[in-house]
Amino acid sequence: MSDPLRDRVEQLVAAQNASATPYFHALEDGSFARDDFVETQIQFYFAVVFFSRPMAALAAKVPHAEQRVEILRNVWEEHGEGQRSFMHGTTFLELLRRLGGITPQDVEARALWPEVRAFNTVLVGACVLDEYLVGASVLGMIERLFADISTWIGRGIVARGFLPKSQLIHYDLHEKLDHRHSDDFFALLRPAYARGGQDAYVIEQGLELGAYVFLRLYDDLWRARTRRVPCAGHGNHGLHTRA
Repeated sequence: MSDPLRDRVEQLVAAQNASATPYFHALEDGSFARDDFVETQIQFYFAVVFFSRPMAALAAKVPHAEQRVEILRNVWEEHGEGQRSFMHGTTFLELLRRLGGITPQDVEARALWPEVRAFNTVLVGACVLDEYLVGASVLGMIERLFADISTWIGRGIVARGFLPKSQLIHYDLHEKLDHRHSDDFFALLRPAYARGGQDAYVIEQGLELGAYVFLRLYDDLWRARTRRVPCAGHGNHGLHTRA
């Protein structure tokens, strides 16, 4: 059965050629220094713990309750379905501990990079200030890309000897989970996309924005990978960063 929205998403994903960008290419070919990789992952933690907040704001804007439920389910899963040990921030902190002995106190001692704050701020803008179709498209595309990215990063962590496969956490879950999460967003978008016109236009805008800002984040992390800046404040980075 024809699915024009899915076809368009996959066209956009293929056009990005994300695996060839510096962050993922360096992890694959072994040129990514372990300490630099861990530092970028510490920064990515700040994006992980923030992600559910614009998603929750978006859910409040979805006009129909039956459509809202799937977004709320995604928010609930981001929070480990109420189990702290399965919250995404918690599993990511455990990954950092296994990768480099990084503690929550070490994370709080890092200054939030402006590149990560810019990414988080774009998500808030798309989900709060723009049409809900734009926000859903942005988040859906990020979830779709992260399914692939989780596979690449998980494979790279093991291939580089950063961790044995048995110790891998977080990324092994998301390479499967985020395909379903993206499908939930696309199910919300599909009727509007089929209507064409302005609805299809704003969805396309959101899909392209999601791909742009997410892959730009990885490009920015790669460029800043050697940066080491301690936090001069109280360690909350203007965010509630604890899992």
